[in-house]
Amino acid sequence: MLSKTVKKVLAMGMASAMCFSLAACGSSSGGEAEDSQGAKDSGAADDSGKDEEKKVYKVGLSNAYMGNDWRQIMCSVAEWTAAQEPYASGMEFDIVQSDNSPEAQIASIQTMIDSGYDAILIDPSSTTALDSVIEEAIDAGIVVVVFDQSVETDAPYKIATDYRKRAQIGAEYIVEMLGGQGNIIMDLGLSGASMAEEEYQVAKAVFEAEEGINIVATYESNYEQGSTYTGVSSALTAADTIDAVWTQGPMTSVVQAFQDAGKDVPVIVGGGYGVYNGDALTMLDGNYDGLIWLSGMPGMSAIAIETAYKVLNGEEVEKDNTINDLYLASNNADTISEIEGVAINKLEEGENCWRDQDASFGWPVVPTDFALQPEIADIFK
Repeated sequence: MLSKTVKKVLAMGMASAMCFSLAACGSSSGGEAEDSQGAKDSGAADDSGKDEEKKVYKVGLSNAYMGNDWRQIMCSVAEWTAAQEPYASGMEFDIVQSDNSPEAQIASIQTMIDSGYDAILIDPSSTTALDSVIEEAIDAGIVVVVFDQSVETDAPYKIATDYRKRAQIGAEYIVEMLGGQGNIIMDLGLSGASMAEEEYQVAKAVFEAEEGINIVATYESNYEQGSTYTGVSSALTAADTIDAVWTQGPMTSVVQAFQDAGKDVPVIVGGGYGVYNGDALTMLDGNYDGLIWLSGMPGMSAIAIETAYKVLNGEEVEKDNTINDLYLASNNADTISEIEGVAINKLEEGENCWRDQDASFGWPVVPTDFALQPEIADIFK
């Protein structure tokens, strides 16, 4: 999966375009949740300051899916971060895997609660199903940080991208490219993933507002190439002509499905999920019309570690942390340079995609203002 050929070729243009912003949660319930976690841990930090030895916290990451490169890179970033100071000497860190179902992850988190973890980092498998166990953990004095996917409860600290805006921008790009007329296929994403459902609904609303846009079929990419190829191949029978594909996952297998069916490759909007570099090169090499986003940095897991560690040591941390996406057009970046106030950048080899790296390569993996900056070799081995 990960590249063995490692070079320190960092795309400065890409890195500088990534924005790392913190936004405080505006709801009163969010403020109360911050107090309930922060107050308990501040007291613990004060007590530990009286001890001669530094407090070592038990921190675990609950992950319910490993079926794509993004999740594997996310775990690699977490492990690398936990091995650096101050975390290496300040915490015992492990990753607890479960099956990709709310029931399995709930049981796994319950075991973590019973095992005496000081902090639990969660990439959740459901928007609502985990709320009770999350709140149970917080009531037990455990710091909980949720990242990547969303949950409804305001109790935990949260780290995410603005995936709703991402879905809207991708859909509006398609509408503009098609002039408001055409047949499209939509990707439902990963079954059970709250973020996937929300992205789908946002994009669907954009398309349904256009009388000339017809959603002729849907499929589930599961954020990986095999499911994407199978799903798109089946969806191609829905209409004689397909003008665009809006996918939450890989783009290369979308191209392959059209080519194997003997059809012209349409406008494609998609987004990496561990295959960013491969998708970018596919779009460039074929001179296809499309928009690709470098999003959902795997380094959200690193930010989750930082957040938990700060809270455990009595520091005040904002409840909501939003990481912005980078958007790149393989064609038409000059004519469609901005959507909803967000810049559309030009996809260029050597600047934001690399011929000598694996398909899974995407850089940076953490925001450029994050305290710890891994080398490519640290993550892509």
